Amino acid sequence: MITKQELKAHGAIFAANIMWGCVSPFTKLILQDGTLSGLQLSAVRIIGATLVFLLMGLILPKSVAPKEKIRKGDWLKIIAASLLIITFNQALFIVGIAYTSPIDSSIMTTLTPLFTMICAAIFLGIPISWLKALGVVLGLGGALLMVFGQASGASEASNPILGDSLCLLAQLCAALYYVLFRDIINRYSAFTLMKWMFIVSSCTFGVAMLPELCKVDFGKIASAVWMSIGYLVIFGTFLAYLTIPYAQKYLKPTVVAMYNYFQPVVAALLATAMGLASFGFVKMAATLLIFIGVWFVTSSKGASNKKEINKQTPCGD
Repeated sequence: MITKQELKAHGAIFAANIMWGCVSPFTKLILQDGTLSGLQLSAVRIIGATLVFLLMGLILPKSVAPKEKIRKGDWLKIIAASLLIITFNQALFIVGIAYTSPIDSSIMTTLTPLFTMICAAIFLGIPISWLKALGVVLGLGGALLMVFGQASGASEASNPILGDSLCLLAQLCAALYYVLFRDIINRYSAFTLMKWMFIVSSCTFGVAMLPELCKVDFGKIASAVWMSIGYLVIFGTFLAYLTIPYAQKYLKPTVVAMYNYFQPVVAALLATAMGLASFGFVKMAATLLIFIGVWFVTSSKGASNKKEINKQTPCGD
């Protein structure tokens, strides 16, 4: 029988993936306004989320926002991790959305467990079973079909090959982060780690983008765009990132990973309702291949389960 904690965990992971599923359509809406470029929006998101983390660190109880001291030897790891999961992951994803459809970009996020498994095999020597290998083939096949199997003249996608490729690179950055930085991920709370990684990204990417941000006429940004930016910072970044660790305490890694499938469903429904994208046969076939492939990867059992790292893979952008 499901416990009260497990029920809350299911609610938490469901809410997180709903919030992440809405990120792509709202991001596309912001970029279509033309006031902000993909890189400028990335900088705004990173700096905005940093301010939210700093403010919430003063308000939230220690059970949520503990006052942890970072070990001296971990600072270089945090800087490198910040570049992967914050700067490169988020910037590549947002810039990718500028060129592709919000549905495509959201579907690409479901490939993170697959890329994580591949990186784990390369860097950690974790063996890949035949079922997982089949999942890799199907998942990557679906991704290639998504990238190359549609017309580049679609109204919602100015350059889908470039956009989808950038979104794929964003998921690869996330996978490398989960594999290469497992020690600091397990050592610190989600709040502490995310807070410092966003601070680092604000001090690097954010500062580097200041000349570009100075070119933006923020006074001309429409209220609907500001609301979308607010959603992106507060719900799509701050709340979603903090919700996942709670779910991981009470649910199996494969269960948490399976909730990733809600992201493209939510993105497709919202983007279609907003008139930002369409969902044709090619996308349906590619999505099915990706879903089956990721399901094989996340549900396959083998001798390597004791070293399973998929518990870290559910993530949005």
